[in-house]
Amino acid sequence: MSTPKRDAADLERERWLDEIVALPEGAYLRKVSVDTLKREAKRGNIKIIELSARRLGITRREALKQI
Repeated sequence: MSTPKRDAADLERERWLDEIVALPEGAYLRKVSVDTLKREAKRGNIKIIELSARRLGITRREALKQI
């Protein structure tokens, strides 16, 4: 039995979900504040990515994940 083929729309959606966005956009997607995102990360509920010494981000998939 072969695996089902994924069409271009599915691949584009996966690529969009895996993009890293700034914390304010991630907070907007999750409908919480940036401080709440940071607290959730400390509790281990989500993963925040350190982009540089001053910039933090989160994947859209992580931001939209249900707790």
